[in-house]
Amino acid sequence: MILHKIKPEQLESQELAVLVRRVQNLVRTSYSEYEKNYKTLSVLLKKIMKLSKEEKEWHLYFRAMHDLIYADIRISNYKEIVQLAEVYYRDSALYMDSAIPNYPGMNMALLNVWICGDIFLAYSCYYQIDDAKMELFMQRYEETARKYGHLYEYDEDEMRLAYYYHDTDRARAAARRFLKHRTEIDGCYVCAHNDYLKQLVQTNQDKQAEALMLDFIHKNIPKQHVWCYKYCERAQTAALYATVLGACIWNAKKDTFDMFYEKYWRTLPKENQRNEDADSFDRLLCAFGGFFEGYEDDLRQAAEDIGEQQEQKDTTLDDMDSSLNWWCYFILLDRNSVHTVSITLPGLNTDENGQVSTLAVSAYMEERADLFGGQLAQARAAFNYAFIKAAHQKCLL
Repeated sequence: MILHKIKPEQLESQELAVLVRRVQNLVRTSYSEYEKNYKTLSVLLKKIMKLSKEEKEWHLYFRAMHDLIYADIRISNYKEIVQLAEVYYRDSALYMDSAIPNYPGMNMALLNVWICGDIFLAYSCYYQIDDAKMELFMQRYEETARKYGHLYEYDEDEMRLAYYYHDTDRARAAARRFLKHRTEIDGCYVCAHNDYLKQLVQTNQDKQAEALMLDFIHKNIPKQHVWCYKYCERAQTAALYATVLGACIWNAKKDTFDMFYEKYWRTLPKENQRNEDADSFDRLLCAFGGFFEGYEDDLRQAAEDIGEQQEQKDTTLDDMDSSLNWWCYFILLDRNSVHTVSITLPGLNTDENGQVSTLAVSAYMEERADLFGGQLAQARAAFNYAFIKAAHQKCLL
């Protein structure tokens, strides 16, 4: 996991050794510990980066950079990733290739591909990254994967970009390459196939998507990869259902959405549909089925998603997605005879009792979605926000 393969006792600097031990002790048993300990981890990893650069401990330096970026992903701090990308470009060009031979067996070369994959998560979702910069980065990413290995990771992200753009030709081409290169997978097998699963829905291979989803649920994967079920959040049954349902909505596949919803999502126990970690999409799926028990918690979550602190962290795509989800949610809540709610949102007026029309909240969310979706559409010629919004309406309303 964090600072993988780094042995503190082998470091010449005692200060670095102490810092590494502290970091490794913070994240030992669960990925959720990244979020729980983020503030401390961030401070310690930045100290390690600074000191290891001074000591010319290059594997530790780039490993700490990678783990800091991953910790940022866990809490949606994508703005820092965009900043760290520039640091990576500069320092990898200066130090990487000359340092790799000095660290045999440490997977230092693959750090380049892993860091590019994490940068992709930020770049692909920010409207500030326009077409020119996005495609330039994808060229850099492909060159990095060809040079250092793990081409399947680049193929995954090519599929994801094609998915965002509804580019089926690009998606099919990336999928063919992914299937050719997936023997390289040495991380989580389910996560590695997440974009391939969505691509199957995108390219109208519904039966194949269903079969793959069920294979993952029943752990019907190569034996050497079964270990990933101990850690993988995406391998949970509800998460896999949500992945396929989300792909149906994104691609306006109403009939396929209805089939998967009735056959699979409705069969989940209510506590698995909307647990304490449920995001806006999980809550929307519950609302679509008329499940509004404890909706006051949904109101709290909606207000938190729209809060200034969250918006500063989330990407443009995150903000658009959550706003579209809440837009549909509040329309469905109104149809369920809840016509007023108690919620505090920036710039939304309430009456003397703190109440506001449910449809007014929906309109508020729609306006936000239009803002963020419009920004992405303006930055990326292939991003069709109007289609995405209409697809939500078609499938859910």
